[in-house]
Amino acid sequence: MVFRLPGTKWPFSAGRHGMAMLALVAALTLGAAHAAPFGTITMATPLDLTTLDGSQNVSGWHRWVYRNLYDPLITRDGKGQLRPALAERWERIDNVTWRLHLRAGVTFHNGEVFDANAVRYTLQQTKQPKAQSRGAFVLLTDAKVVDARTVDIITDGPLAYLPDVIADTFFPVPPKYHAEATLEGFAVKPVGTGAYRFVSWRRGDRITLEANPSWWGGVPKADKLVFWVIPDASTRVSAMLNGEATLAAQIPPLEADRFKGSQAARVEASKAGIQPIWGGLMYDRPVFADKRVREAVNLAINRQAIVDRLLRGYGKPTGQLCTSDMPCYDPSISPFPYNPERARQLLKEAGVQDLTLRLTAPQGPVPQAAELTQIIAADLKRVGITTKIEIYEAAIYSQKLYDFKNQQKELGDIFLYFFKSGPGSETTMRSLTDSQGSWNWSHYKNAQLDELWKQVRSTFDDGKRAELMRQISALLRADIGWLFLFEPFSLWAVSNKASWQVRPDDLINVQDIELRTN
Repeated sequence: MVFRLPGTKWPFSAGRHGMAMLALVAALTLGAAHAAPFGTITMATPLDLTTLDGSQNVSGWHRWVYRNLYDPLITRDGKGQLRPALAERWERIDNVTWRLHLRAGVTFHNGEVFDANAVRYTLQQTKQPKAQSRGAFVLLTDAKVVDARTVDIITDGPLAYLPDVIADTFFPVPPKYHAEATLEGFAVKPVGTGAYRFVSWRRGDRITLEANPSWWGGVPKADKLVFWVIPDASTRVSAMLNGEATLAAQIPPLEADRFKGSQAARVEASKAGIQPIWGGLMYDRPVFADKRVREAVNLAINRQAIVDRLLRGYGKPTGQLCTSDMPCYDPSISPFPYNPERARQLLKEAGVQDLTLRLTAPQGPVPQAAELTQIIAADLKRVGITTKIEIYEAAIYSQKLYDFKNQQKELGDIFLYFFKSGPGSETTMRSLTDSQGSWNWSHYKNAQLDELWKQVRSTFDDGKRAELMRQISALLRADIGWLFLFEPFSLWAVSNKASWQVRPDDLINVQDIELRTN
């Protein structure tokens, strides 16, 4: 099987010359020839990490650090196109086997050699009982070592989009050191192959990395990286305006005006929602057994008012699974209209009176959670629903989400959360909506939807797969499986000394940053 590298004219096969050309293009793509223009790059983030072990967590704010400390097997460029990284090329052997051909001469920061065994070992670690990453790689059953530079990834059925699943999420760890350090030790003193190596972690404050002079990709862009944890958004903005940081994540729209006329920093926004906010409706709780109640809750929420007032226009109301920049987005599926009168009528038809719902949300993963829950509660009150709001710290909320043993009983009847959309998000969306999905926290069940997901997995034609996902979106909307809310644009503050744009996947790869010369 021959692959064509996106954005080039050259096809590549397993031949020696093709591999050499691919390695050259990859090196240029990853910025191997750049000298380091920065001394220290500081990134202000709202959340601290729970672990520095790249095999144990795939959430977005963890991968901001991981993408620089580790190297992925496959990466994406700033436009969302797949590119080689630790895997120079890949091919499908059969319906359940993908073969990855690994880069030679790569070592971990401690000198341990990167090879196929490291890939196999890392996959085993993602299966650990407490690994948050289990859901992301649940469809990957095994990694078989063919030789030192070749590994076969085995899936539990056809998986047409495996390269998308592992792109910028699968970060190999060194087997020998990882086993010796144990999960607990490696979590606080990690070792990767990336452009930057670990220096220190002061919990709740800073993670510091330094340039790796032996990085296979060339000269790192900066001498030092600092991930500075600043939970308060206003303080993050001040840090940018004072010139104390290079980038700052999750700038609330209400704070964006502070950058007008600033000589120090500016706001950069994504062109579509990267992290849609949605509400899980606990499908197996009596209150939501009646579809009319689920519809009433959706009709009660004024999404456009939320986008206009809370997001200051930096977002779009949603009514489907796929966000507006994805191939599976269906423009014919409009958001639920704001119709409180119809909502009240549906509740009356369902025989529902004096309804009280618990509404839970995490502070951080759902930006402006306090304000958003208050708005939702006020809208629900107008149709006769009383809401009890509970907001938790991110780590505590995560425990409630993953408490499958007790069927997520501590989550509210409605719980707010996000998911990463965009390139490679099929596995995430499946995990959230398939009845057997690892992240199906709302216990949603629809046999027809499950069957469509099976077809998505086995459809290798991108266009046909997108059409199947449009059918999934339409079915989820018709069944009213969620409280559909909105896709907020991702807002970042960027130092005027730097040139950088928000990526479609919202990740930070420091090699993307350029020093402004004017």
